[in-house]
Order: sequence, then C-alpha cells, then structure tokens
Amino acid sequence: MKVTFEAQKELIEKLEAYLAGSLSHEDIQKQAWNYANHSPKVPTPKESNFWATVFAIIHLADEQHWCDGCTKRDLMIFCHELKMSISI
Repeated sequence: MKVTFEAQKELIEKLEAYLAGSLSHEDIQKQAWNYANHSPKVPTPKESNFWATVFAIIHLADEQHWCDGCTKRDLMIFCHELKMSISI
C-alpha cells in the first residue's frame, strides 16, 4: 500500500477521535488492522511514522493499556509525530 496524504490525514482524524473518547477501542483497532493488512515488509523512511502509528494502535488500543495511561500518552506522541511528518 502506498501511504497517501489522505490516508495519513484519515488516520490522524480517527486517532484524535479515539483519544477524545468518541471512538471505541474496537473501532480504532479495526481501522489499524485494515491498514496493517496492506503494510509493506519494509516501509520507506517517509512512511515510517504512519506505519509506526498503525502498529502502536494495534498494541495499545485496549482497556488495560487505556487504564494504565500508556495508550493516551504514547498514542498522543505518535499522533503528534504523524502530524509533523505531513505538516498539518
């Protein structure tokens, strides 16, 4: 999958909605898995923030990590980095 600006923007919007509490763990996980199913074996440097964010969502978007604070803290950082990489 070629990571487009639109795909990155969509992921940022979904992630922000999740972090704000308006998207469930299951919904953000589903979004991330949809992307992960098309991930390259080796991402380009330009796409590395996108793929790192996708796989961080898969590993952190659950009730246990949400309750211990890891999800919000870490995914906020990934979201910020993704935004900076596409200059939103």
